[in-house]
Amino acid sequence: MEKKRILRSVIIFSFIISLTVLLTFPALAEESGITRSFSTENPAPNEEFDVTLTISGLRAAGIVESIPEGFTYVETEYPGDGRVDVSGQDLVFSVLDDGKIVYRVKAPASGSGTFEGRWNDILNQEEGMIRAAEVSVDPDSKVAEDQKAEAEKSPAGILPVIAGVLAAVFVVARNGRRGKKRGQ
Repeated sequence: MEKKRILRSVIIFSFIISLTVLLTFPALAEESGITRSFSTENPAPNEEFDVTLTISGLRAAGIVESIPEGFTYVETEYPGDGRVDVSGQDLVFSVLDDGKIVYRVKAPASGSGTFEGRWNDILNQEEGMIRAAEVSVDPDSKVAEDQKAEAEKSPAGILPVIAGVLAAVFVVARNGRRGKKRGQ
C-alpha cells in the first residue's frame, strides 16, 4: 500500500511539474526584440551597404527605423505589399512572422550618423527600442581607395582632357580659316 501511495505522489508531482513547464515555456522560450547589424560600420564615401534587423519573439508588430541625416534609403527586398513605407528619414515596416529585414542605404560623402529604431508588438501590447548604432564614413577605407583608382583610370577622368584638346583644335582650325580668308 505504501508503495502505491509513493508512486501516486510521484506521478502527481511529475504531472504538476510538467504542466508548469508547459505553461511557462512560451514565456521562457524567447524574449521579444530586434537587433541591428551592418554589412560595414565604416563605409566609404557614397558607398551602399546593408542594414539587417533580426527579429525575435514578434509575430505581429510595427517597426519604425530612423536613418541618420545624410544617409539615403536605397531599397529593400522585404515584401512590398504595403508592409514598407518611407517617410523622410523614417522607414516603417509591418512585421508578420518575419525573422529578418534587410534594407540598403547609401552613405554620404563624409561624416557619421546614428541609426535608431523602435518597435510595437501588437499581439502582446509591448513596445521597445532597437539599440542605437553609429556608422562613420571612412574616406581611407579599401573601398574608397578602389573608387579613387577606378575614377582615375575611367574614361570620365579623361573626358575633360579630350574636350580641352578638341576645343583647342577647333579654335586653331577656325583661326586658320580666318587667316586664309584675309589673305585671299
